Amino acid sequence: MSEVPPEQNAGLWKRLTSTRWRVAWGYLGAVLLLVLARPTPGSILAGLPLVAAGEAIRIVANGTLVKDKQLTDRGIYAHLRHPLYLGSSLMGIGFVIMARDLVLTVVMGVLFVALYRRQIHREEEKMEVFFGEDYLRWARRTPRFLPRRFRPGEIAAHFTFQKAWVNREHEGLLGAAAVTAVLWLKYLLLG
Repeated sequence: MSEVPPEQNAGLWKRLTSTRWRVAWGYLGAVLLLVLARPTPGSILAGLPLVAAGEAIRIVANGTLVKDKQLTDRGIYAHLRHPLYLGSSLMGIGFVIMARDLVLTVVMGVLFVALYRRQIHREEEKMEVFFGEDYLRWARRTPRFLPRRFRPGEIAAHFTFQKAWVNREHEGLLGAAAVTAVLWLKYLLLG
């Protein structure tokens, strides 16, 4: 009997939470959100500040990030290691508030924790391999997810719209706007 290569022997959950599947799960979550949502003007207005804050954090993070070429430890990354996930989680919370559905809230929460917890650990392992001791020093002094402090001037000094564009955050902004618009439309049509 021949041995199965380790990558083929991976468990189903490991495969389903891979980077490749994360985007598919995101689209499935958006479809569930739009199908199960029971939005009201109040719920949309209550969730909108969180969606806007999350997208703003993602824009700033992507406008600072230089992927796979250097350790990004300045700007917003001087205050937390995973601002993109913080932004995404705020957006997710905002969208489930807009949707007003308990089942959706539980499903989205479980999916987010299950998918992103694993992804964060994978990224940290990759960063340690790429950047070695520089990464480890930065990781020791920088909180993973919740910042201790912010210095807006320092954050702005390392941000460029060009980096945000190259890192394709405009697509996330358009997606957030589209989901919000569809939720308003759903309320107006099905109210």
